[in-house]
Amino acid sequence: MDSRKLALIKRLSVVLVIAMLFYMPTREFLKITFMLGIPFIFLLGYMIRQKKYSPMWIVSLIVIISMIGAYGYLLTQLPERIETRSIITEGGVLVAEERYDEAIEKYRQLEPIGQKSKMNEKIKEAEKEKEASVLLNQATELIKIGDKVQAKKILDSIPAGTRASREAGKLKKSIVD
Repeated sequence: MDSRKLALIKRLSVVLVIAMLFYMPTREFLKITFMLGIPFIFLLGYMIRQKKYSPMWIVSLIVIISMIGAYGYLLTQLPERIETRSIITEGGVLVAEERYDEAIEKYRQLEPIGQKSKMNEKIKEAEKEKEASVLLNQATELIKIGDKVQAKKILDSIPAGTRASREAGKLKKSIVD
């Protein structure tokens, strides 16, 4: 093979590997592999330096077998984790777009895959964001008609830690000015 073809193949391989990193299942697989693979390699190196069948060699072997079992278990759980992460990501995008009811419906898809507690947590967050957004809109309308006192009361009632609370802080400053 000539050098130009080899260089092209190398470049395409690098581009392919980088593109795969944007694919969530690949990232999850690599994360599990590196989390267990790196300690596995160090432990295997330690085990090889030990005298065969010595107590430390046996302990190392048991830990290595345990790591292999954990790796297998994590890989069997990988599709569920990918699905969960995908649903949560899509729901988060919907919340950011202020499509709260759609986000809640998206989060309800977590229940069939056994993530009921995560579902309840995410739905609660989406409902909190929705409530905060409604309050912010009410306060904005009150500011437009000139009722700044009532608007400030509503702005103060917006739950902290929501997207609307940041906007409410800006509105409060504009009311004072």
